[in-house]
Amino acid sequence: MEPRELLEDIRKALEPLNEAILNHPIIRDAEYGHLSINTIKAFITNQWYIVNHDLRSLAITLSRARNVTELEFMKMLLDGDYNALHELMKLMNELGIETKDPLMLKIIPEAVQYTHYLAWLANYADIKEFALAIIVNMPVWGQNVVRLGNALRNRYSIREVGFFEAFKGPFTELENKALEVIEGIGEQSIIRARNMAYIIQNYEGAFWDAIYSVR
Repeated sequence: MEPRELLEDIRKALEPLNEAILNHPIIRDAEYGHLSINTIKAFITNQWYIVNHDLRSLAITLSRARNVTELEFMKMLLDGDYNALHELMKLMNELGIETKDPLMLKIIPEAVQYTHYLAWLANYADIKEFALAIIVNMPVWGQNVVRLGNALRNRYSIREVGFFEAFKGPFTELENKALEVIEGIGEQSIIRARNMAYIIQNYEGAFWDAIYSVR
């Protein structure tokens, strides 16, 4: 199966789950201005934990790259999260949240399962498998977070929304590079990557559910 065909096939299989994430009530509530400041702060503090650790996981995966294509793909991901981390710091400063050791803040275990799984992928997945799972996830995350950022700016007058805009896309360049990485993926890795994509998207959904539970 060609990389593009494989990617679209996995996306189709995950469509119901992705639609549930994209239609999560947390986004609707934010757009109506009904989201509490506690929920907003929970999103920010848990993202502080997530992005801090995702950067390290991406760095581990980059260190395992076997060729220039894999290096370039991982560097794109690493640069994106590094930029997002610094934008997140600006947002935290605006809302009076201290940028300290994430474990000194209130972390919701169910909200950070994604980052723990990414750490597992960084150590145990082949980079082809890693690339496929990530490129399935990124556009869904990006679409949700951009809508949330727009709502926080328009409804809550929050100025520092660069963190959300860091994931705006388009993801065409990243996706094309991922497809180069995936070229030649074996049948066993295809099965593994399908399951990895399913798992990571469920953790994505769990993040939004956990943040929304904060009132």
